[in-house]
Amino acid sequence: MNQSNQDNAKGWQTQVEGGTVYQGDISIYNSPTGQLHSSPPNNIPYRGVAHFVGRDEKLVELHKKLQQNDNAAILAVAAMGGIGKTELATQYAQRYKNNYPGGLCWLDARKPNLAAKIVQFAQFYMKLEVPQTLLTSQEQAKWCWHNWQPQTGLVLVVLDNVDDETNWENSRQVLPTDNRFCILMTTRLRNLGSTVQQITLDELSPNDALKLLTVLLGENDRRVQREPQTATNLCQWLGYLPLGLQLVGAYLAEDPNLSLAEILQRLPARQKSQLEAVFELSWQQLDYMTKYVGELLSLFAPDIIPWQIVESVSQQLNWAKVDVDEARKQLYKRHLIQSVAEGESCYKIHPLIREFLQGKLVGLSTADDLKKAFAAALVEIAEKIPESLTLEDIKSVQLAIPHLTEVAQNLIDAVQDENLFWVFTSLGKFYEGQGLYTLAAPWYEQGFSTVQTRLGEAHPSVAATLNNLANLYKSQGHYDQAEPLYLQALELFKLLLGEAHPLVATSLNNLALLYKNQGRYDQAEPLYLQALELRKRLLGDAHPSVATSLNNLAGLYYSQGHYDQAEPLYLQALELRKRLLQKAHPDVAASLNNLAYLYYSQGHYDQAEPLYLQALELYKRLLGEAHPLVASSLNNLANLYYSQGRYDQAEPLYLQALEIRQQVFGVNHPNTVTVRQNLENIQAKKSANRKVKNNTNNSWWQKLLGLFE
Repeated sequence: MNQSNQDNAKGWQTQVEGGTVYQGDISIYNSPTGQLHSSPPNNIPYRGVAHFVGRDEKLVELHKKLQQNDNAAILAVAAMGGIGKTELATQYAQRYKNNYPGGLCWLDARKPNLAAKIVQFAQFYMKLEVPQTLLTSQEQAKWCWHNWQPQTGLVLVVLDNVDDETNWENSRQVLPTDNRFCILMTTRLRNLGSTVQQITLDELSPNDALKLLTVLLGENDRRVQREPQTATNLCQWLGYLPLGLQLVGAYLAEDPNLSLAEILQRLPARQKSQLEAVFELSWQQLDYMTKYVGELLSLFAPDIIPWQIVESVSQQLNWAKVDVDEARKQLYKRHLIQSVAEGESCYKIHPLIREFLQGKLVGLSTADDLKKAFAAALVEIAEKIPESLTLEDIKSVQLAIPHLTEVAQNLIDAVQDENLFWVFTSLGKFYEGQGLYTLAAPWYEQGFSTVQTRLGEAHPSVAATLNNLANLYKSQGHYDQAEPLYLQALELFKLLLGEAHPLVATSLNNLALLYKNQGRYDQAEPLYLQALELRKRLLGDAHPSVATSLNNLAGLYYSQGHYDQAEPLYLQALELRKRLLQKAHPDVAASLNNLAYLYYSQGHYDQAEPLYLQALELYKRLLGEAHPLVASSLNNLANLYYSQGRYDQAEPLYLQALEIRQQVFGVNHPNTVTVRQNLENIQAKKSANRKVKNNTNNSWWQKLLGLFE
């Protein structure tokens, strides 16, 4: 199969291009048997609080109910906000993780693309490559559960923050149903149906509340012992809520001379809620910079917050790093933010605290400045998302994606016109690069409508969004939908930028690739030639885009059987990519693979083999053992060995391919059938060789015996 190349107009000023890989067969995937994983997958995001008081009985009850079900156990911990549902789930996962040798998966039900998170978990923690032939995200999520690695042992799935009916309805569609999976849910809802067991998490008992307050103040603090009745009254005023006790405990710990009676007097007799009153008390103790940072944090999505993004925003606002660091320490000390296990510089905010902080942002004179700086910092990250995503790329940017989504959904007015395109395109590329086409399409479509509405129909960014949406449709094989969009984009680019512009070359290249994929070679060739000529004239002979055009034109000639025309172009593309890109770059591997396949097709096996081996090594190093292009290289190398009669070397490669394809594509998919036939051919050849050898041996024995007759 020829894996398509396309140019994505990621911004109308610039574009990033990938390499074309022409292969003898469809992509395969590295063996998903689980042997590469020394420990079961586990993505518990939170460390848990140091002082966990009064919930031991609940932990035992949770464990008993989760382990006693014959079917997939769904157990919901229901409680109001501030009770500590997430903390209970965290403590359970940490304490009982050895009871789940199959691994642990933590999901946040508030995230709009829960199915995508399941797919990403499978990719990062199990090295599974989800089949792109599954068109819906729900199908892909179900595939992940079905192919969970390791293949044995109970699995704990924590579904956090099921706080409304929509969350629940979306979540239940992608949850596993096999009895391997124990599902622990935290929710504010009750009566979720007969399939869901439920336990209620109440406030702490008076004794446990006092115990927690004592622990929070420290072992050398004697205020609870000196003022026992006041301490009891304080806990009662707080409703025995763990979050309220943590905030008050942090406040008291700041001033060892402050009595419990004084703190109780400072709390109002009536307030919207106890937690809001305690938050207000803590808020008043913060300096102006810490308040600014807290208000900034309210703009982030309710997800893990990498502090590096906070620092990027603060640079936009010209805040001193030392002040921002001190603000972080003060917010952490007062339990307004919590550290998470994703890294030393990642934090989370309790949903109620986030709500209070958002309230402070309303009416703030500098609110617009904060929003613009926040949006600008996320756009900077969006611009750096590469065209061809590796697992490392996805891992490096995935924590920013929820916050970029927040910008797209709720803060788009704060994005400058010239950056509008990047917000939606980068989200689309993030999902498209993982084969999550159904999740990518809405971002491209929303980007087109938003850019067109704000900037008008005659704008280069509109043409760029049309180009990228067409690329997505082409990747899905929807050629009839892609072609008119490519033509519109090309016409717009020519009209707005002139005939001689790099993005015109981009459009010509993409339209040519579409025609080539349809076998419309006569229409593809002149477009490829125009794109190549334009790029050389505008960018110079030594440019990665020129290498892409050379590579694509070579692929066209190869498809037509014009090997003598294809070879020098492949060689030029390879030389350029080695010189211009890092030698360890996916496009270099693509060129090596393409040239190898050309030599293989001509029967020049000695020239093809070292190139295939180099491409395979590069792909493994850059993309990981489980990437489809790694699998394609394995398959191509097996084809080479088969053609040379080196069956013992080809057979294990085909076996890997067959196992993978059955899992990725299913047993009846043409790609699976192809490799199965290859494997059967090898086995038949080896069997025939053994028969010939046995017959030869038998004939020799018969002749020998005849001498004695």
